[in-house]
Formats: sequence, C-alpha cells, structure tokens
Amino acid sequence: MKYILPALAALLLFVSGCQESLEELGRVDDTRFRAEYALPLLDSRVTLDELIGDVDDNVSVSIDPDGLLRFRYSGTVPEVGAGMFFDRLNELVAGLFVPVTSNRQAIPFSGNEQFGPDELHVKGGLLTYSLPNSYDEPVNVEVSIPEATLDGVPLTITGSIPAYEGTGPRPALTNPEDPVDLAGYIMRLPQDSLFVEYRLTDAEGNELETVDGSAIVITGLNFDYVEGFIGQEVYPGGRDTIFVDFFENYLGGEVFFVNPTITMTLENSFGLPAKALVDVLSIIDVNGNELPIEGPAIDDGFDFDFPTVPGDIATTTFVFDTSNSNIDEILSSQPVAVDYEVNALINPDNDTELDGFLSDTAFYRARVDVELPLYGNADNFTIRDTFPINIMDDYESITEVTFRLTTENSLPLDVEITGVFLDSLGNVLAALSAEELNLIRGSAVDANGNPLEVVETTNDLVFGGERLEAIREAASLAIVLDFSTSEGGTPFVRVTNDQALRVLLGAIVTVDRL
Repeated sequence: MKYILPALAALLLFVSGCQESLEELGRVDDTRFRAEYALPLLDSRVTLDELIGDVDDNVSVSIDPDGLLRFRYSGTVPEVGAGMFFDRLNELVAGLFVPVTSNRQAIPFSGNEQFGPDELHVKGGLLTYSLPNSYDEPVNVEVSIPEATLDGVPLTITGSIPAYEGTGPRPALTNPEDPVDLAGYIMRLPQDSLFVEYRLTDAEGNELETVDGSAIVITGLNFDYVEGFIGQEVYPGGRDTIFVDFFENYLGGEVFFVNPTITMTLENSFGLPAKALVDVLSIIDVNGNELPIEGPAIDDGFDFDFPTVPGDIATTTFVFDTSNSNIDEILSSQPVAVDYEVNALINPDNDTELDGFLSDTAFYRARVDVELPLYGNADNFTIRDTFPINIMDDYESITEVTFRLTTENSLPLDVEITGVFLDSLGNVLAALSAEELNLIRGSAVDANGNPLEVVETTNDLVFGGERLEAIREAASLAIVLDFSTSEGGTPFVRVTNDQALRVLLGAIVTVDRL
C-alpha cells in the first residue's frame, strides 16, 4: 500500500509542473468568475497493480486467476557446492608414494570410517615410476592397475630392462620426463582400495621375485566425481535477510493477512538423501524486535529430494503456513525483515550402507519467498511520507486557493488523511485540514471480501488569509494515511487488479486585480 501514497500525494499537490503564469493556467479553462480562475488539474484512473508497477528481482506482485494480488518478497541462500568434500578428498591423496614390494598390493583410499568410495573419476594427476632390475639377465616388467581404466582399458606399464652388471646404478624402467596423465581415468575401488599388480619375468617367461626399490609415485591427484559411502556432513548455507518494505512507512495500527506463507524452494544435485536444517527463521518487526517462527519443521528440519541420476537436479518446495507454524501471528506484527539461515545435512541418518554420488559441480541452493496475499483486514494501519512542494513561490498575488479533490473508489479500503505543510527546516507551518478527512471511503464488500460498488467522495480544501500566507514558505507536505477496512477493521477484504481509483483534482484560484 506504500505505493498508493506517492500517487495520492502527487494528486493532492497540483504539481510543480503547473507553475506557469496565471494567464497561461487560465487558458486551461475559459470559465472565469470575477477574479477567480477554475483550473482542471488532473483526471486519472489507476489500478493498484499499476500503482505498484514492476518492483525488482526480489519484490514482485502476482495476480491469481481470480485477480487477487499477492506481494512476494524473495531472497536466496548462497549456493553451496561440494567443494568442501573434494578438497578433503584431494588432500588425502595429494601425494602417493607406493613401494612395490609384492605382486599385488593395495593403495587405500578410505582414510576414515566416514568415507568409503566405490568409484572415483580422476580430474587430474600424474603417475611416474621407477622399476629397477637387480638380476644379471634382461627382464620384462609389467605393472598394471586393473581397476583404473581409461575408456575401458586398464592402466598398464610394460617394458624390458637390461641385465644388471653387478656394479654401479641398476638399470631401470622410468618415466620422470614423460609421466602418465591420469585425467579421465575411472578408478573402481573394491574394498576401498586401488590394487597394483606387478609381474617380472625372464626371457623364457619365468616369474621372478620383486626387486627392492621398485616404486610408483602419483602427484597432484584430484577428482571430480565419487560414488559410494560418502559419510555424513553439514553444508552451511549462510545467513541472509529479506527486507519487507510493505511496512516501510508504517506508523501504527494493525493489519492482518489471511493465509500468509513463507516458502522454501530447494534445488539439489547432491546424489544422496539430505535434510534442510532451519537454524534461523525470524521476523524483525518495525520496533526492531526479533520474533521467531515456530513449528515442527523448525525444530526437526525437513527432508528434501535428491537426484538418482548424475547431472539431474531435484527440486523440493516446503511451505510454512498456518497449519504448521505460527506464521499468521508473526507476519501480522508489521514485519520489516525476515532473517533466515538454512543449512543442509547430507545423509541425515548416517547410514553406512547408503551409497550416493557427488560431483565437484554438485550444489544445493535455496530460495525463500515471503508471500502476503492482499486478502485480510486492517484497523488504522498508518503510513507516512513527505513530499517536496514549491507551488506558492511565483504567485504572491493569489489571495485564496480552493483545492477540490473528487475520488471514485472501488477499493475495499477506507482512508483517513491528515497532513501538514513543513518549511525547509521541518517546522510545521499549517495543517492540510482542520480535521481528519474521510478522503477515500472504501466500497462495501460481500461475504467473500469482494467490493460491491464504486464510492464517490468530494473534499474542498480552502487556503486563505493566514493559512495561505503560511504555506507560501512551505517546502514539503507530510501526509499520514490511516487505512482500515470498514467496521473498525473487522471484515476481511480482497484487493485485486481490477479494482481502481479515479482521482479528479481541480483548483479555484482567487487573485487581487490591481
């Protein structure tokens, strides 16, 4: 409703753009009464959604099929990725030195009870080897990692090594200048380990014992995908605030919405069960009080869906409403902000038999929407705003001004107005009227809160003598509007996009004729 106020103020003031010479203004209407000029200033018809307009990406107005307007204030939980998991995994295997001491040996990858991968996809890494020969005859060597494959082909190293002459450095098969690029390899890990197989044979194919000093070195190993038991982890989503400017200019009174909601929409590409932990969900009211929203989903969290196919995104929507929280009571406390923090608990049951998947681009993110449907009641819901004016600067010869404001209102809202003219220092010069004006009387409504009629109201505001002299120095006009549904704010009403307010503004200007 804050958007009605600037429009009304713009209509109440006869606009700085009308400050032409008196004779030029007189040409707008040829009707002339002695030293009086009747000036039609404005004839405007606007609907509420036109007054609101397009707000911004975080504030929107939607219209239901039946025309009901809904204010929606939105915020997002910053996207949380799986980087924390992969950072720890990559640190675990950043440098692997594997002495080859048997024909088959394991390279463990689990590290702890909270991680048991079945499959890893290598993003990058280099493998070098040093395979010496201590025998006095040439040998053939083959080292393979059967569970590490590229396009289905296991990683295999083969070569022939000359005989050792008994003195000096032993001959060896090495590749320090040409390491094996492991990017793109898929590692499958039975028993949470990668197995290295070593085979050394003579020229006739006879098996030989392993040679001391044989080793494989893997450096810079990092992964972009994992399957298996990934463990339990809390991924922090961060804390944020949604500002609700519906009450930005609020002064007092009460307003109550029927069926307000806070909706959390979660998108998740983590391939295992997860639970949203709502660590903070509170309303900040106009007095700065923090009022927590309460309900089972706040206490226990709520599960959100997860994809079963890598690359897919699962979407979950959870709505806090009057059936599962105290939201109606809290959102009727004139909120100016919603404070929230939503975290994600991966594998909430800590099921060690649960296999899932993660990629290094996996994420979860949440959107929070606060929705206020304009169906409710209000009792002296008061807002205020101040507007600059300078309408009297060039018209010292004016002795009286009568502003006539006529409204045709199909909105189901009564509005009482008070206003004061202020000088440049904020001092009060004169009141807009000696008493409150029932400026815009609301339409009567049916049992469903829909207006039944168009109500016309006319007010004449006369400025002469001392009051006119007072506003010659006016720099601004402060207007206070009290919105109420009829009968003291009791009935529930519906505000829709087809309800309109027509405003006609005119002035009768009296001048001294010299």
